[in-house]
Amino acid sequence: MIAEDLTGEDLSDVLQLHEDASGWWVLPRGSDYTAAELHHVAGALDLDQLAVHDLLAEDRRAKFETLGQARLVVTNAVSVDRENSRLSVHPISIVMTDRALICLAAPTETFHPARLLVQKADLLAEEGVEAALQTIVAAVVTTYEDAVQWLEDSSDELADILFQERPLERAEQLHAFRLRTALSQLRRVTDPMRAVMTDIVDNPPPVAKGKSAKGGSRTSRRWNVIREQENRVANAADALREALSSVFDTSLALADARLNAIMKKLTGWAAIIAVPTLVTSFVGMNVGFPLDGTRLGFWVYLGLMVVAAVVLYVAFRRRDWV
Repeated sequence: MIAEDLTGEDLSDVLQLHEDASGWWVLPRGSDYTAAELHHVAGALDLDQLAVHDLLAEDRRAKFETLGQARLVVTNAVSVDRENSRLSVHPISIVMTDRALICLAAPTETFHPARLLVQKADLLAEEGVEAALQTIVAAVVTTYEDAVQWLEDSSDELADILFQERPLERAEQLHAFRLRTALSQLRRVTDPMRAVMTDIVDNPPPVAKGKSAKGGSRTSRRWNVIREQENRVANAADALREALSSVFDTSLALADARLNAIMKKLTGWAAIIAVPTLVTSFVGMNVGFPLDGTRLGFWVYLGLMVVAAVVLYVAFRRRDWV
């Protein structure tokens, strides 16, 4: 470690004085200071305004581009709010040369690039800025893995509810809708990242002076591991889309089945109640009936109503209609 806590000009001066040194610089996104320093760096690295616009953009794009001696990586990290079932996306921009890496990011609880690079100081001193880029990209993919794990666990919890043969309640439905929204956000991040990882792997930096081919091979293998990790996460996100869709379809099917059962029971009880109503309405007409106005007639018609209702109840009960 030669120096730390440097500004942009101090960093360039140290790199000029020490030809075998490399350095990294993390800047907060969204500040005027960051924009000014980035424009200054752009002049030193011959970056055009389009490159600066890409680095400062907040539209959650993902891309990889080589511009002269510099390489640009634009991607996004994610963070999960488990209490509110929400997913937040945090843009990250990286510009690097063979000796310096500059990262624009807003640190979160799960993704703190400056802290990560400090923890990997020994590795960066040995392998340079390419290891720094790998550290940041690997941490980004790890945030995807955490989000996928949360979505899988939440989807399994909803599936367990459906195994109880009951549809989702209102609060559970809102939770499922929030999961679906979070999954859509995650897929919009992981899908473009596939192309970024492919471009990074297919466009390795030239081997720096003093670096062995063995070190370059080790770096290439690490990139392949990170790309495979990202592909697994993206595939898992695609599979979760089908899983959550099946949860909604199953819940709707159970709700329809429950509604049909309720309607069947109501219809059965309505039929049972209709028989006594029919008898009393028929006997109550202003015409002469056998046993009309007698005590025996009362008990006969009452017994008829009770027997008819019991017979219907037994018949419907055997067919599971009531």
